[in-house]
Amino acid sequence: MSTILYYSPKYIRPIISVCLVQYFKADIQIVDIDTDMENFARDFPLQQCPSLINRETGLYLTETISIQHYLIKTFSKYPEEVKKLLGSTILEEAEILRWDALSVSDFLNREVHYIKPLIGLLPYDADAHLQAKKQLDVVVQIFEDHLKNHQFLVSDHITLADLSVTGSFFFGFNFAYDEKWSQQYPNITRWYKEITKSPYVSNFFNDKQQTNTVPLPPQ
Repeated sequence: MSTILYYSPKYIRPIISVCLVQYFKADIQIVDIDTDMENFARDFPLQQCPSLINRETGLYLTETISIQHYLIKTFSKYPEEVKKLLGSTILEEAEILRWDALSVSDFLNREVHYIKPLIGLLPYDADAHLQAKKQLDVVVQIFEDHLKNHQFLVSDHITLADLSVTGSFFFGFNFAYDEKWSQQYPNITRWYKEITKSPYVSNFFNDKQQTNTVPLPPQ
């Protein structure tokens, strides 16, 4: 029985793990949770993805960052590539983990709570939505300020930090971050466009376009 990576096209966090499996041509079956919900729910009671399992070998991994690291360290054929993606010094490793953790926790959570009410996936409350926007803006500005003086988030080349944060920014660029937003955040936009062309993730992003409109609050 092969190793299975559970994902869902409805969720953001699995994007980069799926991209890494495809880039490394790993011997892993990518399975949409909706097509195997009984087994998925039995093995992963939290029903979160990405999740990785091999029921014969006992491999069992949850949480986005742990799966990303496993995929890179297991399936990259080049030690130097592993160092570039995950860091070649203790400080680089820590910085990459810092941005990666921010991207799949505080940043994505704030982004979701701002955008989902606009597209009908969460109830809309005007006061709560305004607060969500303020909280999101704080994190977005952290990225914008950092990228003003850095081509990439860590070091002078693409690392897992760039890939992971780009995956989280996709939700915004897909639904809410239009050209007016890009004018306000030019450094993020420049960086995002560069990372999405990387061979690590280009298969996913090739047919994705930045939104032209921002959804209006429900009336």
